[in-house]
Amino acid sequence: MGKLDEFFKPLKREREKSEIEVLEDIEGYLRSGDITSAIDAINDLEKEANVYLALRMVLGAIRKRLNTGLSPEEAKDLQAIVKEVIPLINGIFNGRFKAILLADLAIILYSLDDELNADIALRTAINLAGEEGDLLRDILRGLIHSGLLDKAGYAMKMVREGRKLDVILSELAEMFYRAGDVRRATTIIKHISSPFHRAMALANIAELEASRNREKALELLDAAMKLAEGIDDDETRVELGMKLYSLRQEVEGSGFSLRRILARKGAPPD
Repeated sequence: MGKLDEFFKPLKREREKSEIEVLEDIEGYLRSGDITSAIDAINDLEKEANVYLALRMVLGAIRKRLNTGLSPEEAKDLQAIVKEVIPLINGIFNGRFKAILLADLAIILYSLDDELNADIALRTAINLAGEEGDLLRDILRGLIHSGLLDKAGYAMKMVREGRKLDVILSELAEMFYRAGDVRRATTIIKHISSPFHRAMALANIAELEASRNREKALELLDAAMKLAEGIDDDETRVELGMKLYSLRQEVEGSGFSLRRILARKGAPPD
């Protein structure tokens, strides 16, 4: 080892930071609005999980800045910053991490009117999510929450398994209704293709509504009952009918007619 190496060795040791310290630095940069320095600091991270956390923080900061409203020049500067993030996202190997990051990136790109690249990012995120229902739900929820209803519809068409999509949409409808966003909840329910899952979504929302607006809850249950009548499978229709009538009994405090349930289409003969 030469004398220069011996001289610089202690200096190098002083500069070394733990990954937690680097993440803290990134958090500090973002808190002060310095996104570029935060991105540069990501290069000091080695563990993929930490790179993922840092990228999520950076993407979150970019979305916040977008929400403040930007001038054309500021938007152009932010586009340049986003381009620096893309190679870091592409360097992630964990499929789940990458799907979440690409979904966040897609929302940012849509906000920056870069629809072509946003569509590519969203399509890749959906493909990576595969059959993981919680991931698909979070991707769709992010799009809907950002007001990108058309793009949420575009994403729905890419989900191969219709039954899984209906379950996800039912959960999303209930989430938005709980949050008081009736308009988005209603829009989501319209995209549910299965009468069973659409009826269940309405029933779950009726349960939420029962303590606040009894008449509204009964109205939702009536709509669910009409949907239930269109179910071809006898056992499923009767089982759902029992649940809906039982729920109606709880809401209005009256009994329900078993004969009325069994008299519906396809009921077994006497």
